[in-house]
Amino acid sequence: MGQQRTQQLVAILQSSATWTTAFALASELGCSPRTVKSDVAALNRQTPGLVEASGKGYRLADAGRAAELLVPAVADVPQTAEERKRQILFDLLMRHRDVSAEELAGRLCISLATLDNELVPIKRELAGYGLTLCQRAGRLFVYGSPAREKKLVSQLIFDETKGFFTQVDLINQYFPRLDLPALQRRVDGCLRDAGYYINGYALSNLILHIAIFAERTLNGFAPGAGATVRAKLAGAHHDDQALDALVVRVRAVIEDVCGVGISAGDMESLRLMLSANLINSGGEAPDDPEFRAALELFGGIELRVRDEYGLDFSDRDFQLRFSLHLANLLSRSRQGMWLRNPQLRDIKEGCPFIYEVAVFVAGEVQEATGIQVAEDEIAFIALHVGCLAEEQQANADKLHAVFVSLRHNATDAGRLDDFSRELRSRVVIDGVVSSVADIADPSGIDLLVSSVPVAPGYPVPVVSVSPFLSHRDLEAVSDRVRSLMRVRRRSALEWGMRTFFSKEFFAIQLAAVDWRDLLLSMSEALVAGGYAFADFGERLLERERMASSVYGDIAMPHPVDMDARRTAVSVALFPKGISWDGSVVYLVVMLAIRRADRAFFRDIFDHIADVLSSPGAVRAIARAHDYEGFIEALLSYV
Repeated sequence: MGQQRTQQLVAILQSSATWTTAFALASELGCSPRTVKSDVAALNRQTPGLVEASGKGYRLADAGRAAELLVPAVADVPQTAEERKRQILFDLLMRHRDVSAEELAGRLCISLATLDNELVPIKRELAGYGLTLCQRAGRLFVYGSPAREKKLVSQLIFDETKGFFTQVDLINQYFPRLDLPALQRRVDGCLRDAGYYINGYALSNLILHIAIFAERTLNGFAPGAGATVRAKLAGAHHDDQALDALVVRVRAVIEDVCGVGISAGDMESLRLMLSANLINSGGEAPDDPEFRAALELFGGIELRVRDEYGLDFSDRDFQLRFSLHLANLLSRSRQGMWLRNPQLRDIKEGCPFIYEVAVFVAGEVQEATGIQVAEDEIAFIALHVGCLAEEQQANADKLHAVFVSLRHNATDAGRLDDFSRELRSRVVIDGVVSSVADIADPSGIDLLVSSVPVAPGYPVPVVSVSPFLSHRDLEAVSDRVRSLMRVRRRSALEWGMRTFFSKEFFAIQLAAVDWRDLLLSMSEALVAGGYAFADFGERLLERERMASSVYGDIAMPHPVDMDARRTAVSVALFPKGISWDGSVVYLVVMLAIRRADRAFFRDIFDHIADVLSSPGAVRAIARAHDYEGFIEALLSYV
């Protein structure tokens, strides 16, 4: 267990006033719950009685000895090869165009020889994105197109989220005086009691927004001028009086849980966020000079972030909530008052790529306004960026739906809430409208669920339901969702297979051979074709020594790490079977996957698992007569 993770684990437990589950610790530390349990056991071996365990999770039993462990002797130095790799990539892709190898080794507290060894997997990862790590005159730099660098940086940003930014109990550490889980439960209950629906990500972002202005108030900031004019909600389908009553109730919850008074400006921001996220997305921006300036500023930031990092800030809800944050930031700056963030260092060191995007945003703010944004404020910007990145990652594979309903009252909202809960693992509900005419651009919608007739020829698949959203309606929508996802999955798999399953590496083996010889001959062909590195065969055998790559009737040899030059899949069919480490396999699928194509790696594994669940499927596929027949046979099980 690394010293840095040890200190992080102890620090999390020290900051918690109650039990902390292994899952929550794992989410924050970026490891598995099993690793957390091993780490706690190791801690208690080193310092007996330090951590108490129960069915509720873990908590510190000896605060004094915990404080001794948190002395920051080497906490700033990456302790593992993975931590050092991230630091090196960060330096090369975000901080400097080139770095001194000697200085880098010194900062990492390793020798130059160790640095050379640890650069090997980094070179492979860069190569997977078409980039080259070069060394010249004792300095390191990355050579390749800026677009490919941005693609790698975007992936590293997404890798940092780990389901953290929208878990309110984990974000709570950045607001130590607030009880965000309690706030979320109370606000969610308040909305439900009023008959309103809000999806999980919108709720998490609402709580983050509330937390920021509550923290500002706790720190003694005067109300800002931003967003103080009532939002004009043209096209929204809320009853204004009902919404006003809801805002008052939510305000009472905030004041009770957080112990703060809410300013008129923050009330209007809250009203706007609720109007934009509760069962529709029809809220318009407030007619307020401060907000209009922030919205204009956001437009420039959106373009620059997309150009610099390849991140998409165009999401309308993000535009709203982040522009509100910018408006308040600008207002605070004019009063010379900044938010304080006691966990700035944790955000900065734990998510350096996301934090770097926030620094870039702050730079854009300074260039446009002359305002130098404080580091504590940058950390709050990082929370917004992290939430967006996490939301986009989680929603990438889901269908997007819009509901059409002539009227939408509290009873309807309650039904929609229950209905949506049944679908949310596969569907993101973008909003509720009274007519398809209210949908300005249907191109971003995968499915329309309508309780009113829709004219034939609408460019999006339509499922007609009753106004009561019965169990039969749920089944109808679920069936259509499954059908659409099957078509989407087949299309994506077919594209991937025809792109990466090459005829060049396809063979039907009528005679049995030794599986080791087969593995080496197939790997040599991939190396010779420029797809895999020279040690590919050795690493395949190393993987086989760790655990066989046989899954039922299929062998899927691949290295432990994904580090191919280019992605390619080599296939060998054995209609009569081949002996492989004590098993008989009929299909060999050898995977050379570069990191940029890791999603395909996961998809093909998932599909093979589905094929294995169909009796006789593998043997039927192995009887294909040619490449085209093999592809069609494999796709027939989608």
